[in-house]
Amino acid sequence: MFRILFDRAPVGLFIIQDRKFKLINPQFLQLTGYKEDEFLGKDSLAFILPEDRNMTKEKTIKMLRGELSLPFEFRVINKSGETRWIEQTITPIHYNGRPAVLGYYVDISERKLVERELRKSEERYRMIFEQSSLGIIHFDQNGVIVGCNKKFAEIMGSSRKKLIGFNMLKSMQDKKMLSAIERALSGGTGYYEGDYLSVTGGKLTPMRAIYNRIISEDGSVLGGLSLYEDITEKKKLEAQLQQAQKMEAVGTLAGGIAHDFNNILQAIFGYTEILLMGKEPSNPDYEKLEAIEKSAQRASDLTKRLLIFSRKVESKLRLVNLNNEIEQVSQMLERTIPKMINIELHLSEDIKIINADPAQIEQIMMNLGVNARDAMPDGGRLIFETENVILDEEYCKIHSGSKPGQYVKLSISDNGHGMDKETLRHIFEPFYTTKDTGKGTGLGLAMVYGIVKSHNGYIMCYSEPDEGTTFKIYFPIIEKEAERVESKKDKIPIKGGNETILLVDDEEFIRELGKDVLARFGYTVLMASDGETALEIYREKKEEINLVILDIIMPGMGGRKCLEELLKLNPKSRIIIASGYSINGPAKEVLKAGAKGFISKPYDMRGMLQTVRKILDED
Repeated sequence: MFRILFDRAPVGLFIIQDRKFKLINPQFLQLTGYKEDEFLGKDSLAFILPEDRNMTKEKTIKMLRGELSLPFEFRVINKSGETRWIEQTITPIHYNGRPAVLGYYVDISERKLVERELRKSEERYRMIFEQSSLGIIHFDQNGVIVGCNKKFAEIMGSSRKKLIGFNMLKSMQDKKMLSAIERALSGGTGYYEGDYLSVTGGKLTPMRAIYNRIISEDGSVLGGLSLYEDITEKKKLEAQLQQAQKMEAVGTLAGGIAHDFNNILQAIFGYTEILLMGKEPSNPDYEKLEAIEKSAQRASDLTKRLLIFSRKVESKLRLVNLNNEIEQVSQMLERTIPKMINIELHLSEDIKIINADPAQIEQIMMNLGVNARDAMPDGGRLIFETENVILDEEYCKIHSGSKPGQYVKLSISDNGHGMDKETLRHIFEPFYTTKDTGKGTGLGLAMVYGIVKSHNGYIMCYSEPDEGTTFKIYFPIIEKEAERVESKKDKIPIKGGNETILLVDDEEFIRELGKDVLARFGYTVLMASDGETALEIYREKKEEINLVILDIIMPGMGGRKCLEELLKLNPKSRIIIASGYSINGPAKEVLKAGAKGFISKPYDMRGMLQTVRKILDED
């Protein structure tokens, strides 16, 4: 009976005595591919993969002593040289009156293959889950979070430990999304996608959420999976695009109105001149007709400004050295603005040539100069600067309307009363003005915008209340010059490093962009959103941090105060200040306070990396 069971068993069976095979069933031979005489009398470890022999021996002893009850696994080499996974269980017996071991083999190679593929699949899922740029959460049928990735914790400004076990339905503010998820968890429609405002880190953050339920084979709802994305930057880009489209639409409208209005004015001018020709200056109507003519002239000037804004006026382009134009305009401004305003020129000596209309360039500088005068009623500084710059793909991605290429940058700065964010949104719109009634037409900056666009340039403005204003205008250099600059640029390698840099800025997208660029060149980047956090990090990791990049204008203690505190902690600390303002404006005083260098915002990536390397390499 034992022999029948032994020979017909569906698993490999064997008896070992004195570490030699004594009895083997057909299934065992089939698993290994050997013949019976090739096994009998041979060492029981001979067919086991050498790497697994010690482990197999140890587990065999433990199982015989009763210290191990579960089957154990190891690898064997079959007759064809193939490695197979075996699961084995053994038990002590007596065979022919002497102690022996009875064991069974099960070939689990296919199962191991499935397990390996399953592990790979789980690893891929885990990698996607953990490294995703989207926040991901898994919650049960009651809305309780049972898992979330690192990105979701970052978005929520919390930790995974705190989030797991939290009921997301109880805190959800968006009623539409809450209703959709509750309906899905109770067996209704399963998919939801939409935007909403989330309270994260004490502020409202625009988010995009995608939800889908998880169901079992029988159709019951097990819970759900949600993807979250912080769309703050997308919203900003949308706002920039909408602003650009609005400006184009307003420009088209303004151009059409100005064209038709000019035709009407032509008739007024013509008939007024005819009437004046037929009257003597002593005629009582003569003065009235002259007043009509002057009013029509002012209206004509207004239409010219509208036409410039709408880019309907043809520019008379020629090769221009911007430095020469600035020097001429500054002389005119010195005669027209109050003496308590100092005009400063910081002009790059190797400035490239641009293709421009000198008269219109003069209009830009005069308009911005007059605006700066009005922003500094008690006096101040008016700064003109020029610089050769390159706008790269990264810059242009986050500044709608700009195009990659080589430019001459004209910066016009003042230290006047500045503007708030709401004002900045409208400054280039026609007829928008913050001046008192009768003191401005609201067309000065609109005209500047139109001239820059007609020169295929780009204009942007930085301003903060009580911190002054900087206009940055980019004029493309002529094509042959651009090719020469590009060729020269390619010859200059960018050096990276392995130092640790603390990047401090209140704008998250600027922090992330800076981190991405610095990390690509080997640097380790720590980040802080304000001066207070920067000081905490610096106190904790002062010995590790080799350089600090510090924004000047931030909420809380601000960049200037933070610089002073950092220097108290370490007078030798290397600090580079970053600002959208001119290096000769508010940044000048901060540089005097102990900063080692200056980076213009938004970052010129090549320039930033070169400045970082230069400061780090200084003794």
